[in-house]
Amino acid sequence: MVHPYRIQPMRRMLLRLIILLLTFAFMTVAYGQQAAAADADQGPMDPRVLADTNKPGVVMIATLYKASISIPQVIMSQEALAQLQDKLARDIVNGKLANDPNAIIDAIFQDIFKDPLKYLLPTKTVTTQEVQAGATGTGFIITPDGYILTNAHVVYTPEDQLKELLIMTGLQELIEQDVTAFINEVNAANYEPTEETLQQLREAAATFYIQYATLSGITTQVYTEMGVAIPGVQVMQKGFVSEVKKRGEVSPGKDVAILKIDSDNLPTVPLGDDGSLRTGDQIFVIGYPGAATFNPMLADESVLESTLTSGLISARKTMPGGWDIMQVDAAMTHGNSGGPVFNEQGDVIGIATFGSIDSSNGAEVQGMNFVIPVSIAKQFLNELNVTPTESQLTTLYKEGLTFFNEGKYSKALDKFREVNELNPGYPYIQTFISDSRMAVNNEPDTGLNWTLILLIAGGVLLLIILVLVIILLLRKFNFKVERRPNPAPTPPSPPPQPAVEPAAAKPAEPQAESAAQQSPDSDKKES
Repeated sequence: MVHPYRIQPMRRMLLRLIILLLTFAFMTVAYGQQAAAADADQGPMDPRVLADTNKPGVVMIATLYKASISIPQVIMSQEALAQLQDKLARDIVNGKLANDPNAIIDAIFQDIFKDPLKYLLPTKTVTTQEVQAGATGTGFIITPDGYILTNAHVVYTPEDQLKELLIMTGLQELIEQDVTAFINEVNAANYEPTEETLQQLREAAATFYIQYATLSGITTQVYTEMGVAIPGVQVMQKGFVSEVKKRGEVSPGKDVAILKIDSDNLPTVPLGDDGSLRTGDQIFVIGYPGAATFNPMLADESVLESTLTSGLISARKTMPGGWDIMQVDAAMTHGNSGGPVFNEQGDVIGIATFGSIDSSNGAEVQGMNFVIPVSIAKQFLNELNVTPTESQLTTLYKEGLTFFNEGKYSKALDKFREVNELNPGYPYIQTFISDSRMAVNNEPDTGLNWTLILLIAGGVLLLIILVLVIILLLRKFNFKVERRPNPAPTPPSPPPQPAVEPAAAKPAEPQAESAAQQSPDSDKKES
């Protein structure tokens, strides 16, 4: 039997147990919700979600170069031609060259192509014309007010390379005229040059102009191009004049540049950490590769639609300056330069920078491209005291995407409309508004979060089970405990009395009788 004084402490213990179990149940539900949210935030992103989330903040960078170019007229070196004629005559006599007009012309061209500057000489007659050339790359916005990361070589070209770029692009018409003049001279001999010969003629003319042309008044202007969604109109191009705030050295230097455009409420992409990346990790590249961006088979409005490619980190290697660079096998080419490279969580871990060239033929080698780690870019940002920040519109846009991907189209539509009200030019927003509206019309949104419902239901079920167990324990405990009222306090015992018979005490009659029968002498004495 349990002592009655122990009943109250046991009840308190059971009450504490109930509170502890209830707290545990609620913490379990809360932890489940937090774990689900953490998994959604930190787990690998679906590539489609990664692309939809970050494409608005990835932009095309267009750099326009202008200059005045002074071009001398070209003449053939008569001395060199005379030497060539003597050589060809000896080859014919020795049987090294067929005495055929076409064979002789081929031999002339091949010798000129080997050393064009030996045969092509400038005159003192000079003409001047304005030329311009452009180069495109990729960048990504890291703050709502328009700070952008890209490669240094996307916005800057060394003068020797710039001269070649301006000539090869700005003097194309003049080069074609030179090629046509050569062809006209040999047509009299019924000579039909091959396409390879024509290309070699173009390269010989370009070599001459690169050597003897001079540039002056060079100007450079950088533009940031992003898609502008206008209702009822395809994505259009809108260029923002961009200021180069800081620029590193082109490869093999730290090929990073920071741009600034005058705008706000811009879409942004988040920067991550490249320190934990290892060989074999999955990566994604978003950019504007020239081969896909400017493909002549595509419609004009597709120019600002970026391209997603994926691959793995192949290795970490060291640059001449002693800093690391990442080798990846994701497809990249001209135009991807400066673009963001993402990890599986959708954070930028590097900048696509350069590829590999086959030294034997100058062709690109796919699958061997290199990425500058984002930690290098952060060094440049720290020098400018620029802190990457997610824009309010990007936060709303991501919330809308989450609702959209969960099938909550009404809530998604509200978020997308809010973004559109704050910035009607937000890239891709009109597409999602249209898709959400169509989904709402075709399949009304229930608005139910089944994951949360299941978590709550599981928590409630756990609570019910715990309460039932506690009730059963209480009942079992009550049957074993004998409940009795508390006894009244016992009065103190009287002090002990001496063992003396009182004088007035008279024995009861039956007792006297019995005594008389047993002791007659005492009766006599009494009488």
